[in-house]
Amino acid sequence: MSDDPILRLIHSLGDTLDGLDVALCAFDDDDCTIAWNRTFFKFFPEHEGHVYAGEPYHANLRRFYAGRLDAQELPNIDRYIAAGVDRHRAQTRPYSFEHRGLRVHVASLPIAGVGRVRVWRAQALHKPGVADAPNIHEPGYRRSPVIESTELFDRIPDGLMICGEDQRIQWVNEPFMQIYSFTDRAAATGLTFDEVYRNAWAADGPGDMAPFYDGLSILQENMRFAGAPFEVPLPRDRWSRVIAKQGADGTVFYAHVDITDFKRQQHLLAQAERSARDSEAQLREKSILLEATLESMDQGVAKISATGIVELCNRRALELLELPEELMASKPSLMHVLAYLRARGEFDLASQEIQDMLIPDGGIDQLHVYDRPRPDGRILEVQTVPIKGGGALRTFTDVTQRKEAELRIRHVAEHDGLTALLNRSAFLHTLQAAVADARRPGRGFAVLYVDLDGFKPINDRFGHAVGDQLLTWVAQQLTQAARGDDVVARLGGDEFALLQRGVTDRDSAYRLAERLVQAIGQPTEIESHFIQIGASVGIVMAPADAVDAEELLRKADSAMYLAKASGRGCARIYGM
Repeated sequence: MSDDPILRLIHSLGDTLDGLDVALCAFDDDDCTIAWNRTFFKFFPEHEGHVYAGEPYHANLRRFYAGRLDAQELPNIDRYIAAGVDRHRAQTRPYSFEHRGLRVHVASLPIAGVGRVRVWRAQALHKPGVADAPNIHEPGYRRSPVIESTELFDRIPDGLMICGEDQRIQWVNEPFMQIYSFTDRAAATGLTFDEVYRNAWAADGPGDMAPFYDGLSILQENMRFAGAPFEVPLPRDRWSRVIAKQGADGTVFYAHVDITDFKRQQHLLAQAERSARDSEAQLREKSILLEATLESMDQGVAKISATGIVELCNRRALELLELPEELMASKPSLMHVLAYLRARGEFDLASQEIQDMLIPDGGIDQLHVYDRPRPDGRILEVQTVPIKGGGALRTFTDVTQRKEAELRIRHVAEHDGLTALLNRSAFLHTLQAAVADARRPGRGFAVLYVDLDGFKPINDRFGHAVGDQLLTWVAQQLTQAARGDDVVARLGGDEFALLQRGVTDRDSAYRLAERLVQAIGQPTEIESHFIQIGASVGIVMAPADAVDAEELLRKADSAMYLAKASGRGCARIYGM
């Protein structure tokens, strides 16, 4: 359909007349066809498929007469066409003619700025019931009385207003009266649209008049000339769009379209757009804040999409993993990044379990946390949190200092502060682990309980400083006598213990005990003092003698007292 508001109005009128079985065909000022409705083809089926926009009226008449005249009248076709064209241009009152068994009444209505509109209605030539009489109740046959042209325009949905050169109203249709609150057509005649607009607001009573003043200013500006369409607000949040078309004789044809629903939708759309802009601004602000936060974090962060693409990787992650910026800027796949790191030896120090987990999909399908040593000696804590809908968030934290601190704390908690040997608690823990392992074939071990002989007199004579140095010397002697996988501990005071791994025969344990006694019995010089002490050693075998750490230590202690009772400076095996 054309964007021309007047032509749109003609089409709307044609659709309305279809419902009344009235045919319509519109022509421009050059008598060329511009619009028609469906009923036109019901009355004149010979035109079906042969009416074209821009076709001159005389061509329309020629097709009409060519299908209607017999051989005797056909030579007069040009005269009939000329008469028809003259009648079309000059005729203003309805006339009738017979066509296809019908009495057809036709009226030609001039419309300023458009041209001319012709309308047809039909009624049967014979009374109903007579043989071969047309059925006037069939579609396309007019059943109601003649409708005046003004009534036809009352049936269209838009308001119409015709004004003279003085801008005063000559005629309005019913939709116009409904839009501007008129009950009588005559009441609008002679008024200007400015006065109509004021009356419409006055009839609605007091209220918010700000829209009225805005609309009055718009109206006064646009009514000076018949130009572009304009919109004015009406009472009760209604709106009217005014479209003007000026004729050659100075008459102005106005169409008033109720656009209230459109304006409401426009208002809702504007609200939605404002809300979207506000949301976008908030999102942009949050995004900027998030980016700033990510870039200033001491923790590396990477976001992996459901398709395995590394969509985000902050600067700290690049630093911790020593990743090139150009690689991550290209939005690589996680598998590509892992392959790059693997080729550089990044996972050489990682456990096999961690390496196996990263192979299938990069390990993004489940929540997990692990520590991974890097080739440069640092330790990274890697945490992966799956995202609902796919993908994951992975963080990298440098925990090197924390791990070192934990090791120092653990060392202090598990070792003797003077000799740096394991303390009693840590030794018992180690002993219990060895008991559990001793259930396997060839995993037996011995526990040697060592108590110094003659230490207290030395400590009392030379003081605690010399005594402490003597204890440190004893720890060194024990450590040197032990094998690499044996464990030496200070249980407290001048008591020590040794876990001898991988022995199942008492003879091997006894030989080690003799070496310990011999090593400790050698004289040593501390602060210019030549000192000599001895040691008594008790031996217990696991799992033969016991399968509990406390019990093993207690039985070794018992054997040690037997050694002291035997004259000191010797070793005794539990139960022997």
